Amino acid sequence: MGKESGVSLEVFAGICGFTTTIHAEAAAGYHAVLSLSTECPNFKKVAKDLGTEPVNVMDELFKKGESQVLAACKNNIPHVSCPVPAAILKALEVSVGLALPSDPKITFLS
Repeated sequence: MGKESGVSLEVFAGICGFTTTIHAEAAAGYHAVLSLSTECPNFKKVAKDLGTEPVNVMDELFKKGESQVLAACKNNIPHVSCPVPAAILKALEVSVGLALPSDPKITFLS
């Protein structure tokens, strides 16, 4: 599977009312550069912590306990059920060609 150039996602987090736009741009060797755009004060902190250097997507997805994304979220996000961290990881995965883009969906049945 070939690498894709860039992936953008939009996540409406739910009851908090915040929308976050995630962009992941593939770099060399299964690395990607992330950018987050949001009005959520917590994810603004996550974006600052992650910076602009490429992240190793293989480490993010497959080395348990070594994810920079999850560490930044753990340090800044007060709600562990927020869907944005999973969306960030999904953007990284798709950006380097490890998955095809498909919209995840959470639906309350009752």
